[in-house]
Amino acid sequence: MLGTVLASPVDLEQLTGDFAASVSEQFKGAPDSALQEALAHTIETKVQAQLSVVLEGIGDAFYALDDQWRFSYINRAAESYFGEPRHSMLHQVIWDVFPQSGGTELRRRYEEVLASGQPHVFEAEAVGRPGHYLEFRVFPFKSGLGVSFRDRTERHCAEEEMRERQAQISALADNLPLGMVYQMDNGVGFEGRRFIYVSASCERLNGIPADKVPGDQSLLFNLILPEFRESVHRAQLEAHAQLKPLDIEFAIRHAKTGEIRWQRIVDAPRRLPNGKIVWDGIQIDITEQKRSEEHQRLLLNELNHRVKNTLATVQSLAAQSFRGAATQSLQPLPSACATFEARLFALARAHDVLTREKWEGAEFSDVLTEACAPYRTDEAECSRVETEGPALRISPPMALSFSMILHELFTNALKYGALSTASGVVRISWSILAGPSGPRLSLRWAERGGPPVTPPTRKGFGSRLIQDGLARELNGTVSLDYEPDGVVCTIDVPLS
Repeated sequence: MLGTVLASPVDLEQLTGDFAASVSEQFKGAPDSALQEALAHTIETKVQAQLSVVLEGIGDAFYALDDQWRFSYINRAAESYFGEPRHSMLHQVIWDVFPQSGGTELRRRYEEVLASGQPHVFEAEAVGRPGHYLEFRVFPFKSGLGVSFRDRTERHCAEEEMRERQAQISALADNLPLGMVYQMDNGVGFEGRRFIYVSASCERLNGIPADKVPGDQSLLFNLILPEFRESVHRAQLEAHAQLKPLDIEFAIRHAKTGEIRWQRIVDAPRRLPNGKIVWDGIQIDITEQKRSEEHQRLLLNELNHRVKNTLATVQSLAAQSFRGAATQSLQPLPSACATFEARLFALARAHDVLTREKWEGAEFSDVLTEACAPYRTDEAECSRVETEGPALRISPPMALSFSMILHELFTNALKYGALSTASGVVRISWSILAGPSGPRLSLRWAERGGPPVTPPTRKGFGSRLIQDGLARELNGTVSLDYEPDGVVCTIDVPLS
């Protein structure tokens, strides 16, 4: 028993009775009242001595009060806490020794236990020591009260701090303008999951009061538009089965306003110290984001439409200009106009690719597909253009430049090179090379099976466009080799 807290308030009464019974066994058969009185005194003395040993060793501070509120016993721990010699307090009324106790909650509880005979355990601020908190065990003892107490200041402050943090977090969650915080238990199975906490912002986001949600798990799910319910349910089932985070977007109909609102739910499992699993989640209203994305799509489509209109205007102006102007070019005027239009179309196709990608860049394979499209009109011609290379994303300026380069190469191959005969083939291959200043794109265009090739006597506009203008724009090198078996073009440009 030494150094421990008594198991319950009634243990002291039980100990007193046990000690008395033990001592009286030694004096059975006493013949007269004088001896009985001596016996009783001896028993009382021995009981008090043994009880004192116990009370001094229980670890907690302890004192006893008689039915007149006078101190009848004070152990060493209580003496140390009070800071007064116990002999000076014994037989004194507790309310006289500590007058500041008058009218306090502590006194009211003492009086309640003495009147009802029912023990009570509670925590209260220490009398005369602001900011200090004690845990009291008050119980009937003999004709008065027994009181044990211990300092709980550190625990109390920690609990207050925790409650304050929880209040702050709840206040933050409740006032999120576009978010709702929630927590769910894991349940025995998916269908057994239940909401443990829902922030007050639930009503703002969904139109349903937060206190209604834990009682009916279907309230929020039923707000989801029918076309999204199956995918949301499937994603939740998978996340629950695999204990993996969930991130999903869907549309709901607001319970109060009837408005269609877009929501995003992100939640993740967390294992508690006791081994149980809870899901911490947040629901975010992304309606404005969705509207912005839609508006951006409309703007990009409008931009693309206007660019095409501008190109059409340029095409018309070019046609008018070529029709009315004399030219000294070796190329006939109608052919020059067609060449100019074809280059505009190549530029327009590159714009189509970039518009689909919101002008954030493009997949090189998409740029190549658009450039090849006019020369792959049937299955036979498709097999005459071979492509091979890794997945690669390029910048908008690079996409436009490569569209023009490929257009010029295809045009030349169709007129004079491999694509001008039924047996000719064009092979386009590319790779990504590591360099001291960053990765580089290496592309090779090779023709074979066409007419014998001889180097041109002069450099045409297409060659100048490829070797000079576009190479300069790409900050790389472009080489055109007129080998007898077919034209070979090699391009080396930085990707950064």
